[in-house]
Amino acid sequence: MTDLAETGPADTAKSGAESAVGKALLVLSLLLIAFHVYTAGFGQFQPLVQRSAHVGLGLMIAYLSFGRIGNRADGVFASRFGLVLRLAGAALAGAICIYILSQEQRITESFGIIATPFEIGAAFAIILLILVAAYQTTGPALPILAVLALAYALLGDLIQGSWGHTGFSVSYLVEYLFLGTEGIWGMVTGLSANLIAIFIIFGSVLLATGGAQSFMDIALLVAGRKPGGAAKVATVSSALFGMLNGAAVANVATTGNFTIPAMKRLGYRPSFAGAVEATASSGGQLTPPIMGAGAFVMAELLGIPYLDVVYAAIIPALLFFACVWFSVEIEARREDMKPFDDADMPSWREVLVPARILPLALTLTVTLGAMFAGRTPSLAAFYGIVTNVVLFIVFGGFDLKEQRDRFRALLDGALLAAGSIVSILALLVCAQIVLSLIGLTGVGIKLSESIMGVEASSGLLVGTIFAMIVSLILGMGMPTTAAYLLAAAVVAPALIELGLEPMIAHFFVFYSALLSALTPPVCTAVFAAAVIAKTHWWPICLAAVKLAAMKYILPFFFVFREAVLLKGDPTEIVWAGIMGLVASMLLAIATGRYYLRPIPWPVAAGLFVIGVAVASGNWLADVIAIGALLGLMVVQRLQIARAKVSEDGSPSVRA
Repeated sequence: MTDLAETGPADTAKSGAESAVGKALLVLSLLLIAFHVYTAGFGQFQPLVQRSAHVGLGLMIAYLSFGRIGNRADGVFASRFGLVLRLAGAALAGAICIYILSQEQRITESFGIIATPFEIGAAFAIILLILVAAYQTTGPALPILAVLALAYALLGDLIQGSWGHTGFSVSYLVEYLFLGTEGIWGMVTGLSANLIAIFIIFGSVLLATGGAQSFMDIALLVAGRKPGGAAKVATVSSALFGMLNGAAVANVATTGNFTIPAMKRLGYRPSFAGAVEATASSGGQLTPPIMGAGAFVMAELLGIPYLDVVYAAIIPALLFFACVWFSVEIEARREDMKPFDDADMPSWREVLVPARILPLALTLTVTLGAMFAGRTPSLAAFYGIVTNVVLFIVFGGFDLKEQRDRFRALLDGALLAAGSIVSILALLVCAQIVLSLIGLTGVGIKLSESIMGVEASSGLLVGTIFAMIVSLILGMGMPTTAAYLLAAAVVAPALIELGLEPMIAHFFVFYSALLSALTPPVCTAVFAAAVIAKTHWWPICLAAVKLAAMKYILPFFFVFREAVLLKGDPTEIVWAGIMGLVASMLLAIATGRYYLRPIPWPVAAGLFVIGVAVASGNWLADVIAIGALLGLMVVQRLQIARAKVSEDGSPSVRA
């Protein structure tokens, strides 16, 4: 630490300014949390008011945070000049959003608004502030795409052929993006302000009150004593934690800091340990009943109740995690992986202490009960937050020190929630700009027509494969919600035109876009796992793709075997679930090349093809798949029995 005597006047002044910035950050963060908790429980303001207040507070917090949170621009924003930039950015963001608040009636009630020179300047400023905030919090991919979309909107008249357009003037773009409800203040921003923010607060409160540790301990008790226990704990804990988080990279960073070192300590290869965590965490946003932000976006885009999305996601989520579980089991058998030591295991008595488990259990019961009773998701989250906070304080007793510690934990949770809201706010508002311009320029329709052309010439299967590839490319380097948003805007309309029901089309692009977190070359969940595992990302990526084989096949289940989305009679739904489990086992065995003993490459390749063919929904493929799985089980058990007979010289040895 620098000695105080060696600190110059400039450094002292900067330190004092940083202290003031820290206090401002605390106040703004608490104000943001209070705003969202209040509007979730007592009613939201007019759309433009709700959204501009959300964006204004979020951007102010974002800019004051730069240089303080270890992000990529510390060297710039941590300097004295950087401090001036941060203060100016925060002040400018706040002033522009206050201006929008003041113009709410004019914007919402008028047609053909003519932008003033001041408004043109303010529009450029807020767009720049959003792009920089998105770059700082989520990386360069989405801001670069937004810049390209802006350039295409302005210069599209210079492009020849069908991909060109008539072009738009600067003043028209300002009116569309800044002075309307279709641009910056559009539906995705509204989703962030109305729904996603309150669920981020809900998850952060549960984390602060011990919910994450309870989930981890439950996972340990369920799977920790089984072969491959650490990998199975990673699978279970990521599924449970995914109900609170819903972001693959954040899941890796949270549960991975425990599970990856634990797997390595028990002798797992670093690449496999990282792959298990990355794969399981990428399924977090798929896990009902409280899925990630993408599920809320889907419900909004489809105009259906959120619970309809939750119900449809049940079987796909089970099949995905079943495949990961089977793959871990195969690896555990092949490598003779050890379970956790008893010393590392909690006891049920420790986990089920009323002061620890009741707040979590009652909170989830109240939240889910409210949702199933027909309350809005935001109101259900409000009930859950209030329940959890009250029980957390009550179970703390009346000791003054204990209560102080609990209030401090809640304050930490509020600050964590504010930081998470700011990160996803910058992402979603930047995505809103891109989506608005996709709609304005018609580029989404042109890409959809290309997909339809592929289907018309090659059939539905090739068309859906092409749609998956486009979704993957759009999702590269993107956080999962942004990946889905872009794919939903560009690919889903084409699939609907091909004759798929809207929910099937959106589930297809949802799963396809989320694969980008695991698929090279830009696989963000894998990169995060590689940092924790302290190994190169490529072996982790290869292992993760094998573990997640079922996730790559599930989109085709939605198209050709829609009963997995609970569409059909009960017999069809049950049979689809059974065949999904059969396919999961075949894919796990094929990619691991092991069941009870090693499997030759040609056999593994055949099993893989058979497992993939189950997605077709053809009865002959089902019969072959069941026969192949049962045949493999019988053959390998007979081989083991013969081997024992040969070793012991006695035919009475049982298999």
